[in-house]
Amino acid sequence: MRGRRELLLKEVVDQYIRTLTPISSRSLLEEYGHSFSSATVRNELSALEQGGYLYKPYPSAGRVPTKAGYRFFAEWLLELAEIQRQPERLPVEPPEITPQQLPDLLRRTALLLASMTGQMGFVLAPPVESLRLAGLVMRRLAPRTVLVVVLSELGVVESRVVETERDLGADELHQVESILARRLQGLRLEEISQLGLLDVEGWHDPSVSAAVELLRGLSAKEARRRLYAEGLAQLLEGMRRERPDVVLERICGLLRVLEDERGFATALDEMRWGRRGMLAHVGDTTVGELSEFSVITTTFFGDSGLLGVIGPLWLDYARAFSALRYVAGRLDAILVVSSRVQEVE
Repeated sequence: MRGRRELLLKEVVDQYIRTLTPISSRSLLEEYGHSFSSATVRNELSALEQGGYLYKPYPSAGRVPTKAGYRFFAEWLLELAEIQRQPERLPVEPPEITPQQLPDLLRRTALLLASMTGQMGFVLAPPVESLRLAGLVMRRLAPRTVLVVVLSELGVVESRVVETERDLGADELHQVESILARRLQGLRLEEISQLGLLDVEGWHDPSVSAAVELLRGLSAKEARRRLYAEGLAQLLEGMRRERPDVVLERICGLLRVLEDERGFATALDEMRWGRRGMLAHVGDTTVGELSEFSVITTTFFGDSGLLGVIGPLWLDYARAFSALRYVAGRLDAILVVSSRVQEVE
C-alpha cells in the first residue's frame, strides 16, 4: 500500500486515537486540508475497508480502524522513530542502587511508565539465569538441608533450599561455600549445570563432591522471573468508551494473564520471537486475553529484561514509544552503574 491510500489510513487512525469517534471523509478534508475531492477520499476509504484496515460501526457512520489498521499505524511509527532516533540525553552519573533497592526501582519504573503513557506499565525483570553471579552465602537449615543465597551482578538475590546426600558440618559447609564462590565468580547461573560436570581439582575431597552436588541442585530449578505492573486505574480510564460489562471481562482476563508471571514471560518471549528493541503487538492472537489490547515492549539491560505498556487498541502509540525509549535508556544507565559497583565490591 502506497501513496494517497496509505496517507489516508494514517490520518484516520491518528484522528480516531485523538477523538475516539468514527472518521468521515469530510472530517479528513477539514482536518488535513487535502486538495483532492471528497469523492476521491470516500473511494479510498472504501478500498481500505475492503482491505480489512477500516470498518463502519453502522451503515451511515464514518470509519473506525481495525486491528490491521492499528497495526499498520504502529509499525509505521516504529519505522519513523528508528529513522529519526537521536541519542538519549541521560545524566552522566546515574544514581547507584543497593540490592535491597532494586525491586522498588523496578516497581517505580512501572509506575512511571503508567504515568507517562496513561496506560498500564510493566517491567519484567531479567531472569537470574541470564545474570553474572557475584557471590553466594550458604546456611544449614536442618540435617541434609542447606539454604543457598545467590547474589547476581545487579544484587538480585535468588534463594533456594537444596537437599544434600549427607549432612554437612559447619566447617565443611564453609569449605563448600569457598569452593563454590571461586568457581561461580563471573559465571551465569545457566552455566552451572555445565560446570557441575567438569573435573575439579581435589574432586576426591568430600567437600568438593558436595560442592558439585550443590551446583547441580542450583541449576535444577527454574528461577522465578519477577513482574512489576502498575496503572490499572489509567488503563480503565482509557477504556471508558467501551460498555462496562465488556471492560470488566477484558480486565479480568488481563489480570489472570498477569497473575501467572512465568506464563506471561513465556507469552512475551513467543510474541517477540527473539527480536530486539521496541516492538508493537497489536491485538496479539497467541494469548486470547490480549486479543483486544495493544502491548508495546522494549528490552533493557542487554536485552535480558523487558519494559512494556498495555493499553486499548486505540492507545497513543507515539506517546508510548517515546516513553518506553526514554525509560529504557534511563533504567539501563542506572543498572549498568550498579553492576559495575557489584564487580568492584
